[in-house]
Amino acid sequence: MDGVDGGAADADRISQLPEEIMAHIVSFLNMKEAVATRVLNKTWEKFWTNQVGQLRNLEFDMDNFRGRNRVRFRNYVDQIISLRGPDNVEEFRLGFYELEQDDLPSISRWIDYATSCQVQRMELYLYGTLPFGGEEEEEGHLFLISAPNLIRLKISLVTPDEFQFCSDHTFIIQTPNLEYLEIAEDTIFASYEIQEIPTLDEAKLNIGPHSDFITEGEISQEEARRVMVLLQGVKHARKLTLTEATTAALGLVVDDDDEPLPFFPNLLNLQLCIDNCYGWKLLPDFLTNSPNLQVLQLNKLQEPYDYEKEPEFILDEETYGWIEPEYVPTCLAERLREIRMISLKRSEDEEDVIRFLLKNSMVLQRMTINFSEYYDGEALDEDMIEEFPRGSNICQLIFD
Repeated sequence: MDGVDGGAADADRISQLPEEIMAHIVSFLNMKEAVATRVLNKTWEKFWTNQVGQLRNLEFDMDNFRGRNRVRFRNYVDQIISLRGPDNVEEFRLGFYELEQDDLPSISRWIDYATSCQVQRMELYLYGTLPFGGEEEEEGHLFLISAPNLIRLKISLVTPDEFQFCSDHTFIIQTPNLEYLEIAEDTIFASYEIQEIPTLDEAKLNIGPHSDFITEGEISQEEARRVMVLLQGVKHARKLTLTEATTAALGLVVDDDDEPLPFFPNLLNLQLCIDNCYGWKLLPDFLTNSPNLQVLQLNKLQEPYDYEKEPEFILDEETYGWIEPEYVPTCLAERLREIRMISLKRSEDEEDVIRFLLKNSMVLQRMTINFSEYYDGEALDEDMIEEFPRGSNICQLIFD
């Protein structure tokens, strides 16, 4: 009991401090904890009536709410925005988890608020567990994200079920000043329509189920075009990361004549997964269409090799192997300075790629090669690679 009384007395003494000191104390709390102090007594209520209007950075994170109670979180954000008003807000950050259709009106309202504030920096993080929509499920939803002030956008969409079919959900993204876009996970294969973003610094794309669903014919070529549409929207990015699911879908749809990759005028850094379906198919096009590329990282899909499993996809030159581009890409001749190759399997297709890159990269400074602990070939070893011709006399080989 004495401890409780002592704590109350301490809280009372804090309430008697000048507002500047009280503000310094609560600055060490997250925003939800800080605002919660307004219920302690009338002094704190008055303090927050004054202080909320002085906040320059508004940060709302549903993860700070016990049980991620969406109704309480929505009410909390609405209350702070109502108290705060639109003046002099410099930064607005929103993290919303377990996204559902009923949340969309609130999120749209908050985005409109941040836009009206003309904030210098706005960040939005959406994490949702959604059904696929369509067929026997509920209808797909349209998510509109229109915010000229949005700087960072991260979306993660999962489903509690095994992949069934491509979802009917669509995201329309109108963010002309976006600097960072990440689709961290999308196992429901939603559609993304993105207006070109000239300011985009970095894009990370992980859309679609595992590549096995490509090999088993669960995704049609027309459905896989969703990834191409998404890629068109981020073609101005300076750094681009594509995961295995993304490259598998792209490999299904890309064709030199009918469906070529977009041109990437600003791309400096590319991280590309070499999937189990289409392998190196995309690499020549990416090299040819990225004239300013300086850093290239190739991650070969790392899975333990199962010698007893019958292959469902026959690997041949047209579907997996390396096909040299007709002309040496500009980036190899003039720009590419670093190559990292991760989780290689010591196979013949890798030998072809390494030979080509070493021979034609005229300003290459460093190539780092990492061999997977799971490998099914013996075509390559370090001594052999050391003997490959090099176009750059300053190129350093590193075996990691």
